[in-house]
Amino acid sequence: MALDEALAVFFNAEEFATAATLDGNAVTGIVTSGFIGASMDGFGTAGPSPEFLLPASSVPAQCEGKPLVIASGHAAGTYRIGNAYPDGTGLVNLHLLLQT
Repeated sequence: MALDEALAVFFNAEEFATAATLDGNAVTGIVTSGFIGASMDGFGTAGPSPEFLLPASSVPAQCEGKPLVIASGHAAGTYRIGNAYPDGTGLVNLHLLLQT
């Protein structure tokens, strides 16, 4: 169930949010420098896992594998969407894979 709150204020690229291009379409979201850890047979591994939070209305169906380009800021780069996690409030958290 989506929240009845006016979330648009959080996705203003002139203030807190970041402008990007998702599969050729302009979107605005919030970039976080996520961190992920995993364990395999008792051995641990960890690494960066950037995330991009945006309104569900901006996310195409089956967006996994599609490109997300952030042109400026600390997270500038070209990414591929690894996974998309709707949070049940009308937002989707995209886990990003940096393309080299």
